[in-house]
Amino acid sequence: MNLIEEIENITGKCISCGFCESVCPTLSADGFNSVFGARGRVILADFAIKNNPDELELGDSFYSCLDCYACVNVCPAGVNAGVVSELMRELVVSGKAGKKNPVAEMIKTSIMNYENPLGLKEEAASWADGIKFDEGSTLMVTGQMYQMMPYTRQINRIRKYIDEDLVENVASALNSHISLIKISRHFYDRELKMKMESDLRNIVSLLQKSGVKFGYMGTEEPYPGMFLYDLGYIEEFREYAERVYALLVKKGVKKIIAIDPHTYDIFQNIYPKFIKNYKLKIVYYTDLLDLKYRNFNGNITVQEPCHMVLHNNSFRAIDILNSVAEIRLPERNGKSTMCCGGPDELLFPDISGKVSMQRYADLKKKSDNIVTICPLCYNSLAYDKNVWDFSEFMGKLVQNK
Repeated sequence: MNLIEEIENITGKCISCGFCESVCPTLSADGFNSVFGARGRVILADFAIKNNPDELELGDSFYSCLDCYACVNVCPAGVNAGVVSELMRELVVSGKAGKKNPVAEMIKTSIMNYENPLGLKEEAASWADGIKFDEGSTLMVTGQMYQMMPYTRQINRIRKYIDEDLVENVASALNSHISLIKISRHFYDRELKMKMESDLRNIVSLLQKSGVKFGYMGTEEPYPGMFLYDLGYIEEFREYAERVYALLVKKGVKKIIAIDPHTYDIFQNIYPKFIKNYKLKIVYYTDLLDLKYRNFNGNITVQEPCHMVLHNNSFRAIDILNSVAEIRLPERNGKSTMCCGGPDELLFPDISGKVSMQRYADLKKKSDNIVTICPLCYNSLAYDKNVWDFSEFMGKLVQNK
């Protein structure tokens, strides 16, 4: 089945009932512009593949999809508008529909050259200075997600004062001279950088106190390639994933401890589709914790990560939180949980910000204390000091043996 046939196979099932629009985070964030909602994306995709898609200006409709998969959980026909968006982005990248996004092109080139979306591979390892790790076949993989948040936040602050056409022109220029992207190392939120590095050290501490032995690759650790896959660069992702997997095999890695939902999801569910004889065992770090905790004096609400809950990945974090505090989940929880908006931060900061503010308000209605289990969620929702990353929250409750 070719790409267009795959898209037709999904869009042909749509009955245009609109249930998906009730849960799509980006629809209201873009002023209820129909092509920025789940149903609109499915309708646009169906129209595009039947009407010379290379002549259509598809705009940013498919790139702005958060890939949270909330839509498929309410669709009576089982249509996943997120997958439609993924396939349409692949069609755009192939040159068969619309125009390529300059920022996406820049990110792709940086990953292929520097194994990091912003060329920050060395900076991504500095948090671990002075920590002693173990040797062996078990490896903790950060996915470089915590490390990138301070840079994306500061870059988006600067973007607010720059015309979007200029942003695209700068991205195009950087794509042609990709070594210049490393200037991004000078633009970061200092307070958030300290916070993210502290969270990473908290994760290591929680695992080591639980008796888990693992290694860390430091400056050799490659970015897993999520953006390549999410932005439709499938052939580049295939090449890149094979490169990453070959490195892990060479290092003797047999088990990966993932510390964020996106990294877990890509190694657990995406890599096996592209790598023959894929043999890595993937585990989420919260599943390995074996500690005694004090009770939290108060109640909390939890932002459940889409790439675990809505992508059908199981993990123990909610059970652990439930054992130490009264959890008051927001109205949209479980299979109807709402995305934080984080995946749109680099390409569509305005949409990302509106989605995150709405989700923050929903969470605050239930409790003043918000716990996140994903660095993107924390970065998107940290509007006050009562928003905690799971690692920080649980680290403060650990009882000394």
